Amino acid sequence: AHKERLNAELEIAREVQERLFPQELPKIEGLEYFGACRPALGVGGDYYDFLELPDGKFGIAIGDVSGKGIGAALMMASLQASLRGQALHAGDDLAGLMGHVNTLVYAASTTNRYATFFYAQYDPKTLKFTYVNAGHNPPFLLRTKGGKFDVIRLETGGPVVGMLPSMLARYDQGEIQLEKGDLLIGFTDGISESMDPAEEEWGEDAMLEELKATASLPVEQVLYRIVAAADAFAKGAKQHDDMTMIVVRIV
Repeated sequence: AHKERLNAELEIAREVQERLFPQELPKIEGLEYFGACRPALGVGGDYYDFLELPDGKFGIAIGDVSGKGIGAALMMASLQASLRGQALHAGDDLAGLMGHVNTLVYAASTTNRYATFFYAQYDPKTLKFTYVNAGHNPPFLLRTKGGKFDVIRLETGGPVVGMLPSMLARYDQGEIQLEKGDLLIGFTDGISESMDPAEEEWGEDAMLEELKATASLPVEQVLYRIVAAADAFAKGAKQHDDMTMIVVRIV
C-alpha cells in the first residue's frame, strides 16, 4: 500500500510538471520553433520555455537542474516561476534578469542544488537576438554560407544559477543579428552525453553532424531526428539523464 501511494504521488508530480512546460506554441511572425523534454525518471530537472513578452518580443529558455527526481523537479518549478516573474519586466537587460533569477533560486534552494540555464529574447521586428548563458551547454546557431554551415556557439554569460550569492554571480549578455534561414538548437547534456553499453558518450561533435544533415527539415523533425540518433547510438542502454531540446528557425 505504501509503494502504491508513492507511485500515485509520483504520477501526480509528473502530471503537474508536465503542465509547467509550454502547452501551446503561439504564432510568432518569422519564426518556426518547437521543444520537447523526455525525463529519465517519472519527473526530472530539465526545463524549457517559450514566452510572449511586451513589445512583441519572444523569450526562449532551456535549463538543467542538478540531480534527479522530486528534488530536481521542485527546483525546476522554482526556476520557471523566477524566470516568468522577471521576464515581463526585464526589458533588454537580460544580464540583470539573470542576476535576479540567480538571487531568487539561490534563496529557495539547498547548497547542493543549482541549474545551468540559457535565456534569450528575440525581436521579430529587428531580428535581434539577445541572450545570457548561465553555465549551460552553449546552444548552436547554424547559418548556411555558400552551401556550408557556419556554427556559432552562444557562450556569453556567467556562472550557473543557484550556487553563488548575488555579490559573486555576475553575468554578461551577448547579442547577435539573426538572418533568415538561421537555425538555433538548445539542448541539455542528456542528449549530447547519451551513452552506449560500453559507456562511451555520443558527444557534441556527433550531434552537430546530425544537425547539419537534418537542418533543412521542419523544426519538429529536426528535434525528433536528433533524439532518435542519440537513442540509436545508445543501443538500448539505460539512460540516467533527462533529454531536452529546443529548435528555432528564422523564416
